[in-house]
Amino acid sequence: MVNKSTRSKHEKGWYRVLILVIIWLLIISLTRDVWQIRTGFGRIGEANRRLEIEKKKNEDLKEKLGMVMTDDYKEKIIREKLNMQKEGEVLVVMPDKAFAQEEVRLVKFVPNWRKWWNLLSM
Repeated sequence: MVNKSTRSKHEKGWYRVLILVIIWLLIISLTRDVWQIRTGFGRIGEANRRLEIEKKKNEDLKEKLGMVMTDDYKEKIIREKLNMQKEGEVLVVMPDKAFAQEEVRLVKFVPNWRKWWNLLSM
């Protein structure tokens, strides 16, 4: 009889250890699953944010496409980039402001007597 009681205590101990191990494994598994779900929601939120940014870019591009497809824009490009004009118009090319200012700086006023002096003194 003594043998049976010690045996049942050992069996109960092993069952308890086995049950505790199973419970710990379940807890660890559930914790991992909850963590994966939480990170999944974070990824979904990030994807939604990127989707909104791309939708905004798409709207901007649609607006730009609408502007580019107008006849006014086509005429502007033809006039500015291709240097073309309508029939009967005259195209006048003006120098840039920076170029014109540079020319003014290069031309220096020299009095007439100085020019003669320089010519004769050589």
